[in-house]
Amino acid sequence: MGTRIMTVIAIISIIGAIVVAVLTAFRSDAFRLTLEELRVLYATEQSCFVDIAGISTHYQDEGEGYPIVLLHGSEGTLRTWDTTVAALKDRYRLIRLEFPGRGLSEAGAPGVVGDDVTLHGMVMDLLDQLGVDGPFSVIGQSSGGTIATRVANNFPSRVEKLIVINMPSSPVSIPRSARPSNVRRAMILNDDILKFRTRGFWHTYYSYLWGESELLSDDLVTLLYDQNRRIRAPMALPLIPANFSPEQADRNLGGVTAPTLVIWAMSDPVLTPSQLDALSSRMTQASLTVHKLPITGHFPSLEAPELILPPMMAFLEASTERELDE
Repeated sequence: MGTRIMTVIAIISIIGAIVVAVLTAFRSDAFRLTLEELRVLYATEQSCFVDIAGISTHYQDEGEGYPIVLLHGSEGTLRTWDTTVAALKDRYRLIRLEFPGRGLSEAGAPGVVGDDVTLHGMVMDLLDQLGVDGPFSVIGQSSGGTIATRVANNFPSRVEKLIVINMPSSPVSIPRSARPSNVRRAMILNDDILKFRTRGFWHTYYSYLWGESELLSDDLVTLLYDQNRRIRAPMALPLIPANFSPEQADRNLGGVTAPTLVIWAMSDPVLTPSQLDALSSRMTQASLTVHKLPITGHFPSLEAPELILPPMMAFLEASTERELDE
């Protein structure tokens, strides 16, 4: 009996030691990538880096002609727009950047970045450095749409047209209990226990965000995993792309006057059609054109770029009353 008890104790001790080792590894930086490692893995021939407000910022500038700025969402990178850029760069100049703490850009640490630095200000700073001093259009997806509306609101004489795709019109908070059981389990394991989001997490989470999960590619999951496992650094609050109150959302959206195309994926589990209604009700000064996608999920530019390109191109190429008046 004593031998059996000792054996069981030994097995439990070994299992415990393995669990502790695994948790220690995940909770440390063992599986994370530094910014330098990410740049080695993912910088391309088009990658450029520029200092904006003391932050080394990754951007790409392709094509010639009328400039269009493309802004990614809060968990995205400029790779969000690969297909869009490939389709449009023969007729437009496509400028896209990665915001602080995302992709290959540095994070803007509190105390290092001034309180007057804003994400929409960083967009304009980049355009200034690139010599873009005339009108342009801007496209933003998810929280990138939030930043796009702030660019349009603060620089109305520069932004000719605005395109937003499934963007939050007000603060959005979805409790874990409201998510599917497999997503809840992935959050418990990765966020609560491991303190690290594994590749499996990103596959589960983005399958949930996709309208048709079978269209989620392994290459995209790998990209999401790699670019979201960088060693994190604290960010200054002004560099978080969000509307923190309904009043702030009213100010940011109500001041937009540029003609606006709203592309809305109706199968988005995060930003439901009610958010589209709220967005439309807040953008009181802009002429809105709404294009709905019935099946697509939260990231149309990644899941179904072939569906968003035709309405985008038609909108960009159409004359507006504003343009005719000028």
